Amino acid sequence: MQVLSQLTLATNEPVLDAEGRPIGSYTVTLFRDQDDGQLFTLVSEGTSGGAKARVQATFRISNSDYLEQAIFAGSGQANKWLNGRATIRGGVYVVGSPNNPDQYVIKTNGNFALYNWYDLTTYSGIADRVERSYQRVNDLCASLRVQYGKISVGGSTQIGEPDNKVKGVFVGRGAQDITGNNVDVCQSNKGVCTEAMGPFDLSNPPPFPTLDAKLNSPACESYSTWRSCLQDKAALHIQRIGNEVSVAKPLSVTLNSTCLSAMTTGTLTLDNTTVDCTFTQLDGTLGGFKYTYAGGQGLLELYGDVVLEGLNLELKQATEYKALSGTKKSATLTVLKKDNQGGSVDIDGNLLPQTAHGLFPSHVLGLVAEGNIYQQGRYVMAPVYAGGTFRVEKNNVLFGSVIANEFYTTSANAGQKAEVVYIRIPKENRPALLPDLKEGKPVFQVLSYERR
Repeated sequence: MQVLSQLTLATNEPVLDAEGRPIGSYTVTLFRDQDDGQLFTLVSEGTSGGAKARVQATFRISNSDYLEQAIFAGSGQANKWLNGRATIRGGVYVVGSPNNPDQYVIKTNGNFALYNWYDLTTYSGIADRVERSYQRVNDLCASLRVQYGKISVGGSTQIGEPDNKVKGVFVGRGAQDITGNNVDVCQSNKGVCTEAMGPFDLSNPPPFPTLDAKLNSPACESYSTWRSCLQDKAALHIQRIGNEVSVAKPLSVTLNSTCLSAMTTGTLTLDNTTVDCTFTQLDGTLGGFKYTYAGGQGLLELYGDVVLEGLNLELKQATEYKALSGTKKSATLTVLKKDNQGGSVDIDGNLLPQTAHGLFPSHVLGLVAEGNIYQQGRYVMAPVYAGGTFRVEKNNVLFGSVIANEFYTTSANAGQKAEVVYIRIPKENRPALLPDLKEGKPVFQVLSYERR
């Protein structure tokens, strides 16, 4: 085992008999694998009366939290979670429908691929917006989990590669829910290239997060619903009821005239004119957001978390974002429904971090839409949540992660695929109001046990 780090948990700890007399000692050491950050070996060595014993166990530890996946999908619709031609680089978690465990959640006529690596230098203009240590990752610790539902691996479907397998494929009731056979690779596992394979393996699995349920996250645990948490913690909350647009929080603020007038139609369209919704907070810092356009490029600045309720949002131009909340270079832009109005986001151009403010994933804008998010722009770099559908056009790429009730790709010609490339955001950098599980959701898998 190549060792990156080791931790001594006990050194020559005495073993006592019933009368408290020492009869031996033991030492316990934890080793972490150099090439696989999820792989650990625990070694316990003891002596007693001249006899020696050694117990060794190797196990894998991972996290199935929302933002630890390339895609975390909800109940969706039959055959519309991962349809068409799509390449996913990172893990996939599908909750599925307990009322219909026989429906397929991965079954395509096109080319679907799930890989355990990425190289951002292959995407034009992307690597320079990302911190160096995140520009190439050869092991994403990717797994595929389906709580309710089936997958088909026939035709050109590819899950893992022979020389870079995914860590695990855990689907529904096990082998009966993994159908088909890709005969070209990993034939012993039905064409699925994985280190472990079996039924869905989590107890008390995380549910798909919804706005009107409690979110057990560090930021929102004291609120009865995620919606109320978003509304209360927003630096700026703008609400549209009927045709009237007003500031719900903070009540005493007066905004620039360009702000509320830009939303009277029910859609905030950020195009080629300025929209200034900033204000000065009590501590003297800016709050709210501002959009400007110059030289064919938009700039969206967020100062604190922003909630738009009863409104849709449309980003018409290629846009860079600058996100700041307190001392963190991150913030959340949320679009909620109100009286069945609004709640959706259309991204028509690139949406990428402004490098002068910081590189991803230390500089992050999170997007939350109660309805749908539609990505027509070539490149988007952000963690996104869609309570309805996240839809991405062919040949476009989302860098970050997707939480969506349904993941949908448009039809594409041969050689054209929509992609999601998972870039992990460390917990300390994540926008605080995105879905998160307090203390995470650890997963343990014992790979070997030996005693001698």
